[in-house]
Amino acid sequence: MKSKRIFTLMLALVMALSLAACGGSKQEEAPADNAGNGEAAGDTQDFGGAELVVATWGWAEAGLKTLAADFESKYNCTIVVDPTSGNGDRLNKLMAEQNDPTADVALLTKSFAQTGNEAGLFEKIDTNIVTSIGDLYDIAANADGYGPCYSLCRYGIMYNADALEKAGLPAPTSYEGLFDDQYAHMVALPDMTSTAGPYMLVAMAEAMGGSQEDVTPAMELMQEKKDNIDLWYSTSSDVVNAFTTGEANIAVFMDINMPSLTDSGLNMVWVDAAEGSFSAPATANVVKNCKNPELAQLFVEYLISKDTQDKIAEVMNEAPVNKNATMDDSLKTYLAFGDESMNALKEFDEAYITANKEAWIDTFQRTVAVQ
Repeated sequence: MKSKRIFTLMLALVMALSLAACGGSKQEEAPADNAGNGEAAGDTQDFGGAELVVATWGWAEAGLKTLAADFESKYNCTIVVDPTSGNGDRLNKLMAEQNDPTADVALLTKSFAQTGNEAGLFEKIDTNIVTSIGDLYDIAANADGYGPCYSLCRYGIMYNADALEKAGLPAPTSYEGLFDDQYAHMVALPDMTSTAGPYMLVAMAEAMGGSQEDVTPAMELMQEKKDNIDLWYSTSSDVVNAFTTGEANIAVFMDINMPSLTDSGLNMVWVDAAEGSFSAPATANVVKNCKNPELAQLFVEYLISKDTQDKIAEVMNEAPVNKNATMDDSLKTYLAFGDESMNALKEFDEAYITANKEAWIDTFQRTVAVQ
């Protein structure tokens, strides 16, 4: 009996050592009682210097690296930014690399992310890791379980008050009103290939008696008054240049550009259009078949967690979307913040816009963009 007991104990010891030897990398060593809790598991995880590739806008690279410094330290990894100029370029690259993606996380505005979701480019969010999902405003959550929004900017009307005063013109109040002859050759508007173009089209159509299913009233106004518009833009830099050179004095543009334009010496004023201001939420998406799926999920959680959201306005000049986030009062003068501002933002049917965007682009290019 004694020898049998000794043999049993030795066998158990061998099995325990064998299991320990199969444990693999430290990435897989999270204690069992931390499973399903991304934050708790993350406290003990070491990713051994892994490189997490984040695809984003070129202008956002410095801010993202600053924002991610604590993440790199916490998980022993390095954030590698893969910058592109715009959403379209980034989405095209993701599609081209679908079977062997470079990026682990892709940051895209909501409408482009919807296209990616439908194309099967992204994984759904693991809510056992991304535990802050419930703290987001409704506008930031994805009803289908894909990447949430981590920040947003508003589109509305902004104008150079000095230029309008000099011309003896009243302040604009609506998107439709920007086509009026009195503002001819002073206005910059988003074209249909941009993030904001389809949103503005639908907002105008609804206010003019149409709908998202019938954008004819808005499209016909664009066609009729196209020569009044000085610039149809697809990238933000075009608008900034137009304002600074005086080519344009009014635009439907993002609130996040107010500080830089003001700092350049322009007397900029923000207007919430009668049709409603609308947002361009930035989403964080885990790329399907990426090299670091768990680390990617943890990064999404990091972006939407309260601690990071407290910093996002100051570092990235974008509005936080976590209900518990704080923001300096000086930033609230132009960024959306709090229940009232968030609830006032006009929302759209992203799936419908995605499905019809190509047709709208075609009509726009044939009837509005042509000279």
